[in-house]
Amino acid sequence: MIAKWIGDLFVEGLYDIHIELAEVPILGWDPPKMARNILSKDVMRKDVVAVEPREKVGRILEILRATVHHGFPVVNQINPSKANEAYPDYGHLKGLILRSQLITLLQKRVFYRDYDCTITAEGWNHIELSDFRDFYPRHDYSFSRLGISEQDKNLWMDLQPYLHQHPHRVPLNASLHSVYNLFRGLGLRYIVVVDDNNKLRGIITRKDLARFKEHRSKSQYSVRELFVSDFYG
Repeated sequence: MIAKWIGDLFVEGLYDIHIELAEVPILGWDPPKMARNILSKDVMRKDVVAVEPREKVGRILEILRATVHHGFPVVNQINPSKANEAYPDYGHLKGLILRSQLITLLQKRVFYRDYDCTITAEGWNHIELSDFRDFYPRHDYSFSRLGISEQDKNLWMDLQPYLHQHPHRVPLNASLHSVYNLFRGLGLRYIVVVDDNNKLRGIITRKDLARFKEHRSKSQYSVRELFVSDFYG
């Protein structure tokens, strides 16, 4: 044990070295040195999968099938990107909804016939808090068991009552150092990035942070960027 302590004073542990060599996206205890020089807008993903407060059943189903994301930002509107804009126009951030919540709403068929979500559709079920709590997430969940027809896909879902209205967020100019400490201190999976008007600009995940590794050469420190899988969960 004493030999290990002495060794750790001079070099990283064997497991830490193997993790770095394999470029596994695991966050260290402390942010990389020089992390204050890197901003959240340089780290974030810009291709956010976001939803509006009211969405058609078909689009929700399509998103869930196409991604493995754990949660989705909710914005007041989603506009197509313009060629002369640096960031997509996702609208103002309204909150965040979990993947498990969306699946539960599909299971309970909380569908409406109209966009204003005032006329319930056939098979509509009352939903309670315990329904969300009892859901057990599975990556291999089969959506075919929901029995959603082509007609059902044109019905509407109202996500507003189920939003987490105050998700963790950071501004575009937040430093990598501060974002890193938020992830480590709060155990976050992701954090949304907004501008001064609270418009969604991007999202940062643990994988995005793990791309930035501290590199030391003699007495010189630098931060190098690795490239890992392009999905967030």
